[in-house]
Amino acid sequence: MKGTFRAGDILFTESIAPENVRRGDVLVFFSSRHNDMHSVVAHRVIAHVSGGFVTKGDTLNFPDTNLVCEQHVLGRVIQVQRGSRVYPVKNGWRGRLWAHYLRLRRHLLSFARAPYHWLRASNVTRRLWRPQVASITLATPHGPVVKYLHTGKTVAIWQPDTLAYWCRKPYDLVLDAPLSTTNVHE
Repeated sequence: MKGTFRAGDILFTESIAPENVRRGDVLVFFSSRHNDMHSVVAHRVIAHVSGGFVTKGDTLNFPDTNLVCEQHVLGRVIQVQRGSRVYPVKNGWRGRLWAHYLRLRRHLLSFARAPYHWLRASNVTRRLWRPQVASITLATPHGPVVKYLHTGKTVAIWQPDTLAYWCRKPYDLVLDAPLSTTNVHE
């Protein structure tokens, strides 16, 4: 459910009778996976059929292959806690609209990636934009960390001991990774 939930989110559910489940509701249910192991999944209902529900993740193109039996449903997600804040979860018709928005956004962003990669490969941006980036080296228990700052914000981080490099977009268009690093982009 990328886009709706993030890693580390805490989901709050409520018990719900199968006849009260609507299209667009986010259900938490047991899903049989490989080798009859069970895992808990949160996906949105796209149809109620005899014997269960057809579900799908918000950014997925195709529904789940297995039908969710009514007895496997643990509840409907009503709230999500992210950090110290609690947000309501869109269910019903609002949830269907939210899922459509997320899929459309994902497709539009895929079209935007090609020009972005072209800009990164060419040096056009480097000629037009020259931000004043300062670097600060910090000594940590895990070794030195080099932070690159622009207008007081961290825009890149390099860890020389592990050769890890991270750079925030669009700064990756103008900042070069130090030699012999592993690139990780946001």
